[in-house]
Order: sequence, then C-alpha cells, then structure tokens
Amino acid sequence: MDHQQALQKILAAPHPPKPWVDGYQIPWNDPTFSERMLLLHLDPSTHMASRNSEMIDRHVDWLVSQIPAGSHVLDVGCGPGLYGHELARRGFRSTGFDFAPAPLEWARTKAEAEQLDCHFLNLDLTELPDDFCKLVDGPVDVLTFWFGEFHSFSPEMVRDFLPRLKSCLRRGGRFVLEYQPADIFVEEESSEWSCQQSSIFCDKPHLWLQEFGWDEESATEVHVHWILEQKSGSLQRYVQCHKAWTEAQLVALLADAGFSDPVFHPAITGESEEFEFPLVVTIA
Repeated sequence: MDHQQALQKILAAPHPPKPWVDGYQIPWNDPTFSERMLLLHLDPSTHMASRNSEMIDRHVDWLVSQIPAGSHVLDVGCGPGLYGHELARRGFRSTGFDFAPAPLEWARTKAEAEQLDCHFLNLDLTELPDDFCKLVDGPVDVLTFWFGEFHSFSPEMVRDFLPRLKSCLRRGGRFVLEYQPADIFVEEESSEWSCQQSSIFCDKPHLWLQEFGWDEESATEVHVHWILEQKSGSLQRYVQCHKAWTEAQLVALLADAGFSDPVFHPAITGESEEFEFPLVVTIA
C-alpha cells in the first residue's frame, strides 16, 4: 500500500466509528505486540500498562488488610503478574490469567526464579471454558480485577463473563473491582497526530494518528489508532472501546451476576486520577 492509498483508507473509514461494531480491542495476544507491551508493563516511570512497584505495594497493603491470611486470590487480566508475585511474597496463594503471551511468560519465569506460590494461565476472559473453576484450582477466596480494564468489554461480554467469574468464587468470597467513574469519560470528539521512531504499535518510524469519539447511545468512548509506517506506507488500524457505567448500573450489573452487598471505596493511594480509580467490593 502506498501513502496515497493509506490516506484514502483513512478517509473512507467511519468517523467516528460505532463502538463494538467497527473494532473494539487492540491485539493484546499478538506475540510481537505483547513483547512491546511487556516493556511498558515493566517501565517504572509510567503507570500506563502496570503500576510501579510502590503503588502495587500500597494496593496489596490495602487488599491484605481486607481478606483473611493465606487466601487464594485470582487476578483477572494479570499481565506480567506483579500483583500475584507480591501477594505470594506475603504468604498468599495467587493465580492469574491473561492471554498476552510475553507478559505471561515473564510472570511465570519470575515466579519460578523466586519460588513463589503463584500460577499463571493463558485464558481469554471472553471465552472462558466450562471447566474454568477447575483450571484455576477453585473455588477461590478472592477475585481481583484491577486498573479499570473491565470497561474495555462490551455490555454483552460483561454479562457473560461475570457469572463465570462468580462461579469460581467460594460462597462468601469477595470480588474487588477497580472501576472508572462515569464522570471521568470525555464526551467529545478530538484527534491528534505525532511522529514516532517506535511505539507499542510499531518498532519502525511511523506516523501515529489518534481519533477520540464518544457514542452517546451506548455511553462508550472510542479510541482509534492509525499507524502509518514512514518507509513502506503500511497502514494498521487499532480500536479501543471503553464503556462508562454509573455506580447504580454497576450495582445492578453485579447483582444480576449473583454478587451482593456492594461497598464502594475511593482510590487506594489517590496519587493519580488518570491511572488509579475507585473500587467496588462485592460478596459471592
């Protein structure tokens, strides 16, 4: 594809795209992409992928103050397992799952090197198998879902996986969900571009075009990434969707999945409104 064809493709695309229809997720499970993402996970100067060790320590401090000693904690979307490793260091049993290969491999290698009691599984949250509870050696005592990643799934997907998650939580067990408040979502359209030598999307010089849209009907942000390689003219398009849920909607959603007694907590450290969010804790 030459640069003129790339421009024509960009112009012909829907502006703004329809959430969950014109793309919805970046390729977390692509091996090359996940290797670049792992570097971001492990970069202590940013919270863009994983929190730095100091913030994770404070999050784990809070979590262990809420749960019985020795609990088995299942971390949804564990990435490189930073929460799981820290929990295991403190005497908790930890299991995590994700479907990004490079972070999972790093998590396993780190656990083995430190002889930590934590395990990491390659599972897609949107396609959990019928024997999911058995695979994670459940029922577990605690479920955690950090960083507001919950919002990157469509309502239909959420309504499907929440009961599956609940099924592997023991009766009386806790579900800790970090959610993005509805009032932080930007309800407007904008765009920006930059020239990059490399990024998480491409390791060659490229033009990075970004579009931000808001779909009022579904209360969903849409973030489109166009990656145009400088030399070849190769064009790639990636889309992220983030659904806004009000607190009342969250309570109803969790109740429908069988969770009860919701308690809302402010962000644990309060250090970053952009990269740290409040929590809702419910009971199975």
